[in-house]
Amino acid sequence: MTSFAYGLFGFLAAIAVLVAVHEYGHFWVARRLGVGVLRFSIGFGKPLLRWRRRGDPTEYVIGMIPLGGYVKMLDEREGEVPEELRESAFNRQSLAARSAIVAAGPAFNFLFALFAIWLVLVAGSGDIEPVVGGVEEDSPAMRAGFREGDRLLRIDGREVRGFGQHQLYLLHRAMKGGAVDFEVARDGGRRDLRVDFAGGMPPAGAGLGLRPPPPPAEVFRVVAGSPAEAAGLQRGDLVTEVDGVAVADWNDLAARIAERPGEQMILSLRRDGRALTAAVTPERALVDGAARGRLGIYRPPPRGIRVRYGPLEAVAASADYNWRMTAVTMRSLAGMLTASVPADNLAGPITIARVAGHTAQSGFDDFMRFLAIISISLGLINLLPIPLLDGGHLLFFAFEAVSGRAPSQRAMMRGQMIGAMLLVMLMSLAFYNDIMRLF
Repeated sequence: MTSFAYGLFGFLAAIAVLVAVHEYGHFWVARRLGVGVLRFSIGFGKPLLRWRRRGDPTEYVIGMIPLGGYVKMLDEREGEVPEELRESAFNRQSLAARSAIVAAGPAFNFLFALFAIWLVLVAGSGDIEPVVGGVEEDSPAMRAGFREGDRLLRIDGREVRGFGQHQLYLLHRAMKGGAVDFEVARDGGRRDLRVDFAGGMPPAGAGLGLRPPPPPAEVFRVVAGSPAEAAGLQRGDLVTEVDGVAVADWNDLAARIAERPGEQMILSLRRDGRALTAAVTPERALVDGAARGRLGIYRPPPRGIRVRYGPLEAVAASADYNWRMTAVTMRSLAGMLTASVPADNLAGPITIARVAGHTAQSGFDDFMRFLAIISISLGLINLLPIPLLDGGHLLFFAFEAVSGRAPSQRAMMRGQMIGAMLLVMLMSLAFYNDIMRLF
């Protein structure tokens, strides 16, 4: 399957799953509270499939445009409702019932993220031994006294089983600021090291400054139309030499490729036990204003160990992961609104499709983590107090709770127009960022 096909499949699968989860939240709570549901649609536009179940008044629809969905309920503001069904109309429900129905969509997104991460933790995810492969210059880790070869044992009392196991925890702690305590094994003994994030997140998200041991110089994936594809490189090829000089690991290979933009290189390879050579010329790419070579191959994902949790242990770990991911996402959204986080961090459907494709190709655990992160983001964005979103409806309900009366139709229409303008501006910025990333 090509990169484009993986991207398309991953994007459509992600949208279908997350929209279905969100809309099912509205649907499920509405039905439990006795509200009539006329249609449950995944996708917009012309129906591709539609059906009804015996004894069920709801029409289920799969729409042509798979970029959203909706639940249409009985509502006297949107059409004539027969006398015998008026008590089941949405607009006739109590304020608490209407609020619960609206809030159920984002709530189900958060519940799905909890389940997705729990499933990943129980099934296990690939990782590497928690051994320090390098320490970046002038990083929090270097100032704390970390050395190459240190084995991570505990982080703030949390057992470390894999190098990437607690990355989200460290990111969250770094964004909050403060100190993080590490226990490491070194020279047959144990040492306690403290990393100080008192200044908050380091510039450009530099992070802790610990590098894992680099993977072997193996081709994980070849980009379509790249110099690597033209030279005949394949997934699984192990690069052993460049121009007759031995390659130590992936970082060594990447550095040599970066130093040779536009210059031909002779790669010595091992493929299925056979020795091969390939002549390849890295394309020229600008990185921070400097020319760098780019071959079009992907770094191998972490492997070597599999970190698994027990079913009960995974419940608490999933809750912790999701709470911290929610906090990190909220801080990032708040940072973009206050201009403390660059707006180019905002991603649109093109970037989401590319990441979806990469994670779908990487494996089940990566794709499920991706779905969980997007589901949390979808839940949070829908709770923003913007008319047309669930948060906008909840804002109107809050006004009703305080004032004792619902907003006028005129005020609601104006709010929806403002909301539509804000959403168009947000999507335009996201599309712009996507296009800039492509180039």
